[in-house]
Amino acid sequence: MRIGILGGSFNPPHRAHLKLAETVLDLGLVDRVCFIPTSIPPHKVIQYRTSPEMRLAMTRLLAGDDPRLSVDPIELSRSGPSYSLDTVRELMGRNPDNRYRLIIGSDMAKSFSSWLGYKDLLRLAPPLVAERPDDRIAGDDDFPVLTPDEQAVMASGRFPMPLMAVNSTLVRTLLQDGADDAALLPYLTEAVLGYIRKHGLYRKDDCADGGGTSIWRQ
Repeated sequence: MRIGILGGSFNPPHRAHLKLAETVLDLGLVDRVCFIPTSIPPHKVIQYRTSPEMRLAMTRLLAGDDPRLSVDPIELSRSGPSYSLDTVRELMGRNPDNRYRLIIGSDMAKSFSSWLGYKDLLRLAPPLVAERPDDRIAGDDDFPVLTPDEQAVMASGRFPMPLMAVNSTLVRTLLQDGADDAALLPYLTEAVLGYIRKHGLYRKDDCADGGGTSIWRQ
């Protein structure tokens, strides 16, 4: 089975995460997508009072009952920074018959050579690269450190991704400003918004913002 790995802080998970997963599935690039909430992203510091368990619960609500989507807490069970290479190796050890693909954005693809063990990742889980209309890959010059063969692997995984003007920072800001459900539902599913409301998450007096939540990470 072909499994797409979509990692991120998911703080909170929003409709762009879901659209990204659905896009690679609808294009037939993978058979299933596995959301993997990160524990400690290696490329930034995230400050929040939302617990890992809450982010995991919200991500499961985002996946809903779509049999093509799953959520794995694999990185939340490890201590220290979350590296994609460790995750891929552990997943392959569990299910050696599966074939894995990392799902990343074109912005992260251009810096992929800075990822830990990127050469192994290109071999073990060749990236699927989402190209938004405002951030396309111009050519091999976008991968100056990669060898020609590695550039070919990266380029072969490109697919078009519709532009969605939503990120986790925007959602948290709206919540902290007291936005009503009508303003939030274009960005959050009803299930995720209901969880946030129930637990009083992302209020001004209960959230220290730590920057945008990236769904592309090392």
